[in-house]
Amino acid sequence: MTQPSALAPESIEALTTLLAAALDIKEIGESSHLVIPEGYKHVDLTKAIEAAAPTPARKKGTVALGDVASFTKYLCDQAHTDHCYIYADMETRMLTAVINDHMAGEESAGWRDHRAVYTAELSREMAKWLEFDGKTMDQEQFATFLEDNIADVVEPSGETLLQVALTLQATTGVDFKSHRRLDNGQVQLGYTETTTATAGADGNLTIPRDFTIGLRVFRSAIEGYRIKARLKYRLGGGKLKFWYELDRPQNAIEDNFKEHVASAVASGFTVLMGKP
Repeated sequence: MTQPSALAPESIEALTTLLAAALDIKEIGESSHLVIPEGYKHVDLTKAIEAAAPTPARKKGTVALGDVASFTKYLCDQAHTDHCYIYADMETRMLTAVINDHMAGEESAGWRDHRAVYTAELSREMAKWLEFDGKTMDQEQFATFLEDNIADVVEPSGETLLQVALTLQATTGVDFKSHRRLDNGQVQLGYTETTTATAGADGNLTIPRDFTIGLRVFRSAIEGYRIKARLKYRLGGGKLKFWYELDRPQNAIEDNFKEHVASAVASGFTVLMGKP
């Protein structure tokens, strides 16, 4: 059996030179570079080595919590007030805690890759009222919408507005001829029935000028929030078009999110307004 020949001294010297060059880290400005000889492959073993260890080298990752109580509980268990900032983003209604953040007075920087987030999602009822805010509906569509969401109406009573909805459904075969505002702020619409061959009987339909809804703004909320709405209509060709306009609903959303921010502040962590 033929034994492999030993490397010539000049080959050993060449390999030694290549190895020394590969291990010679070049500093260029604030960046570091390692020269790898052509034909060699770079393999990063960091993840493989960490996966084989009993535990990770450090904590990292992002956890999403469903309410503020869970969010602050997680921070109290996992974070230290001296190494964690909470960022409150009013636009996205999100609280983001960076548990290993850059902190003032620390010589070393933080990795900023261990985080907890909470997003204040709108409740189903709030999302529904926002969806149809300012959207024109015909008489029957509007009546159906009121009937389906009457539980959210607190003023006038849901029963009063439900009666309006039922009356709208019962008068789909009429021509509306007039409208006037009453002393109490309500609007009276005059109509003539058109379901018979004759002119039909005349009648009046009274509707409120505005109403108030009471609902949870966020899905995780327990208490409701009152929002006023202006009831609008348009009369043309004997037919009615209805819509409503919520009174500054974004203010209600911001007010409720500020309560979440206050809860985060009460947990003892530093809260900053902005994005991480």
